[in-house]
Amino acid sequence: MTRPTSDASNRAPGVLLVVLMGAMAIGPVFNYALGSLSALIVDEYGITEGQYGFILAAVYISAGVTATFLGVLADKLAPRFQIALIFSGIVVAFLVSAMWQSFVVLLAAALIAGVAQSFSNPATNRLIAQRTSFTQRGRWMGWKQSGVQMGLLISGLTFPFLGAAFGWQTSALIGAAACVPALVIAWLIITKVERDIAARPLPPAPAKPAAPGREKLPTAVWLFSLVAFLNAVGTQGVTVYSSLFAVRALDFPLTVAGMIIGVIGVLGILSRIGWGRVAGRMARPSVLIQIMSLGGVVGLAFLIAAEAFQQGWLMWLGIAFHAALPLAANVIINSGTVAAAPAAKVGAASGLVATGMYLGFGAGPLIVGQLVDLTGGFTAGWIAVGVTYVASVVVAIILSRLQKRSE
Repeated sequence: MTRPTSDASNRAPGVLLVVLMGAMAIGPVFNYALGSLSALIVDEYGITEGQYGFILAAVYISAGVTATFLGVLADKLAPRFQIALIFSGIVVAFLVSAMWQSFVVLLAAALIAGVAQSFSNPATNRLIAQRTSFTQRGRWMGWKQSGVQMGLLISGLTFPFLGAAFGWQTSALIGAAACVPALVIAWLIITKVERDIAARPLPPAPAKPAAPGREKLPTAVWLFSLVAFLNAVGTQGVTVYSSLFAVRALDFPLTVAGMIIGVIGVLGILSRIGWGRVAGRMARPSVLIQIMSLGGVVGLAFLIAAEAFQQGWLMWLGIAFHAALPLAANVIINSGTVAAAPAAKVGAASGLVATGMYLGFGAGPLIVGQLVDLTGGFTAGWIAVGVTYVASVVVAIILSRLQKRSE
């Protein structure tokens, strides 16, 4: 297991946290932009809801396939290069998507965005494991993971209006232009931080095993990867289709429906920061995963009722449950992974868990999209992803018992 130090000299500077949050925010901003303009893209590109879901699935399948390999690289590459790969990859994805109004080109951009995004968790988890004290870790993990929701918030507040005014291609160019200064600032900050850290003595490193490269990942890490997959199917299935659900099922205007993504972002930021603090005080936070997954089932029930009774307030209630509970589970999953992994394998462990998460992110929109195409409504899709929340509860119970036995 990773053994954090409580030595005050190992306390990381706050400016590093800004970079970590930025890396987590920028990674998924391409797919969040697609999500906030779902109805526009379906109409503008002349594709079906199922094809739209396939584009989003491609982002996460690409990320899932490459995350394990890139997680191993995260244990070896310099942090600033990893951060630069995340930011520059998203810039390229936006530029490619703006080249031509074509489903194939949009699909290619999605694959590029997936590779760039797959670096986010391994790179940032490794930095937290290496550069933060024990007292910082839980709080930093919550703030770091809230960066994802900050990207969601920014996308939800900007792209619906850019899309309504200019269409997707111009919106994508604006998105690429906005990412460039963020890349430069992140590079400068993390380079300075790394130089400052290298210039001062660090606490003694924990003893390493004779052959760290052959050290096996504990069973708990594999279970966290499975939980990450199941949770991601549900959370991304809801997040990606929430805007389209509001337009198609409840007749919301595009601008209001697009801002649902922003609402999810705000609530997600607050919930991830709050749950991060709670997780930092718990020996076995896997019980929180059970609570969050059950909350996701309740949220889906509200969404089903909203469509059945045509009541918008039920949709907002379902979105609130979604953002406050299952969407925050990633904080618990990443904190648990960093704690369970051997010190020399944090990047590899994070990559494995990220693979499960991204494959779940890919499966969620694909499942919901295909069921919407088949049934003409969203209820079947919500029920399908709800089943994965129930499965997540079961795996979390097994994980909790495993950790209790190993104490």
